[in-house]
Amino acid sequence: MTGTVAPAQPAALTVRRAREATLRLTHPVEARISPDGRTVAVTSAGPRRTELVLAPVPEALREAPGSANPSPEAPRGHDVDRHSPRWLPDSRTLLHIAEPTGGGHPELAALDTRTGTVRTVATAPGAVEELLVSDDGTRALLLCAEDGAERDGMNLGLPVRLGPAPVPERFAAGGGRRSVWTVELSDGSLRAAGPAGLTVWNVAWRGGATAVATVSEETLPAGFYDARLAELDLVGRTARTLHTPDGQLAAPALSADGRLAAVCEGISIVSGRPLVVDLVTGGVRAQEEVDDATWLQFDDHAAPGTLWFAGWAGTGSRVGHDGTCRWSGEVTLSGAGFQPALSLDASGRVAATVLDAPGRPAEAVVARTYGHGAWDWTAVTSLNSEAQDGPAGPLRTTATTWSSGDGRPVRGLLVQADQDRAASPRPLAVLVHGGPAWLWSSMYAPGDVLGLAPALAAAGYLVLLPNPRGSSGAGREHARAVVGDVGGGDLDDVLCGVRHLVAEGLADPRRVAVLGHSYGGHLAALAAARTDVFGAAVVVSAPTDWLSFTHTSTIGGGYDRTYRIGSPQDPMEWCRRSAVFAHGGSGTPTLILHGAEDRVTPVGQAHELYRSLVRAGRAPAELLVYAGEGHEFTEPDHVLDAVTRVAEWLDTHLGGADAAPPPTAAAQGPVSPGPDPGVASPAVPERDIPRSTSGTADTSSSGTSEEGR
Repeated sequence: MTGTVAPAQPAALTVRRAREATLRLTHPVEARISPDGRTVAVTSAGPRRTELVLAPVPEALREAPGSANPSPEAPRGHDVDRHSPRWLPDSRTLLHIAEPTGGGHPELAALDTRTGTVRTVATAPGAVEELLVSDDGTRALLLCAEDGAERDGMNLGLPVRLGPAPVPERFAAGGGRRSVWTVELSDGSLRAAGPAGLTVWNVAWRGGATAVATVSEETLPAGFYDARLAELDLVGRTARTLHTPDGQLAAPALSADGRLAAVCEGISIVSGRPLVVDLVTGGVRAQEEVDDATWLQFDDHAAPGTLWFAGWAGTGSRVGHDGTCRWSGEVTLSGAGFQPALSLDASGRVAATVLDAPGRPAEAVVARTYGHGAWDWTAVTSLNSEAQDGPAGPLRTTATTWSSGDGRPVRGLLVQADQDRAASPRPLAVLVHGGPAWLWSSMYAPGDVLGLAPALAAAGYLVLLPNPRGSSGAGREHARAVVGDVGGGDLDDVLCGVRHLVAEGLADPRRVAVLGHSYGGHLAALAAARTDVFGAAVVVSAPTDWLSFTHTSTIGGGYDRTYRIGSPQDPMEWCRRSAVFAHGGSGTPTLILHGAEDRVTPVGQAHELYRSLVRAGRAPAELLVYAGEGHEFTEPDHVLDAVTRVAEWLDTHLGGADAAPPPTAAAQGPVSPGPDPGVASPAVPERDIPRSTSGTADTSSSGTSEEGR
């Protein structure tokens, strides 16, 4: 619930104003280049609506001869959200999804980009989660989620609603399935094509009767964690298993001749190695030289099996071809799945994507993929041209590394005001991302943990964004190192990051706060309970009791099994890993924020943590529950209320960004974690952690071309 906030202190006012600035940004969600390489279609999510933006590609970058359409026409209409642009081979017609802002079934629509006219092709049978077009441009394939289908945390943890929520809401096995449908574009005829009894999570298709998909029997998002790769017969509506993974699968691709499939194999929010599967022989080949890939596409102009890929590289992104990195940069490239992805023209010689970097708000960009000037990204949109420097003045983002207690190198980012405004040592805010198979990457305004990173930096805090073990961007071993050890080595990695900054004289050990969202909130809650490192903690949308989580979360039974948190055979392990049972510290003031409608980490998780802290009575605790919100907050008034309250909490318990710390924070003493006898292998070792031998480096929005390596 929200209410009247007490008059904010100066730091809290700065945080609120900075967050207001980021809420005004327009987010290009994905960029799709036309087959002729002349126009880029962009899904543009603004503060009021989502629409399509069409941008000409500069003539110097185009491969196809002739002039571009000088002013391609985008559709208009304030009562419709439009997204998922997909070009037909004529490079004139743009298929997309149109959704009435008042709710209802979405429509498959076709835009004539020369006239701006739109026609409805078909009404979708559910929420459209993927739209594919056949190579010949005569058919489309829709991956649709039924009304009531549950979504994961990447999609707010809210169910699909095509109309008002039913009363009563009914839960029964087999409901809320995701399946595929084919559409004849000539007449709009729609046909169910998915295999009966299977849920389709991701799909690739080039036309014809064959598709490849990740599938499972379970309809809840928990089933994604058990999904396998299958060949789908869209006529017979059958499925043949191609590969059962060691982990999770995403980003499938299919070759033009339908003989080869590819998919990324990783863990949870998949960032991993490409697998190439021969649909004729059944052979599976792993591209071991590639890791942290998030997008794949077969190169139809090269030898069979040759793949384009995009993915993470540390806290930046990279693009590669045939197993070799062609470009990498300390920036974030992204597509519709919030992970690195590209769109290529028909020749494969011009690419489009969305690029976001420190000091450079997200815009759609294009680049040549070969020859002179390859991978020199050029912006084709100016959606955020009014944004200056950072969201509240000049901010500085630097990459930093340190060593954990067991010698593991750990990467992260530091965000702070320009040096002339931020004398050291500064109060430190440690923001822990969710996942854990996610990461902090170099961006203009990182959005996880309520989007607080740039706002707190603008207010004078030194902000650490760590990528502990379990994170993407540092390879498969780093991402899987948390399996069977959640809240163990990963928490140690975070604490060592604090020690590193204190030892370097950058952070004031008496004024350190930990804030986390989702799994990051789990780590924040553990750190607050087990140690005396932090003067304040903020826990957002977090799992706090793994025993109740496995029975109530829509990913319960899948997520916790993947990370080996516990099992029905050893339920006490769920408890030993839970924040509600954690102890060892003397008590940390903890603020808890949660959405009332979150079904990935149900709001009961927040109530359990709050009650456990109140009963312990060792430090102040407060719980704020926001009506209508899911796993992440989207209502601007709620976001601003939440960040203001967080800033006030830090002001109260750390003494603000500039003032001396209050006695309660100073009494916490130096950075020295305490043991937690409730965990068999202590998550925070009692031994001293050695000082890091590594330092920091400036990040840059420029990349390095690696073509020819």
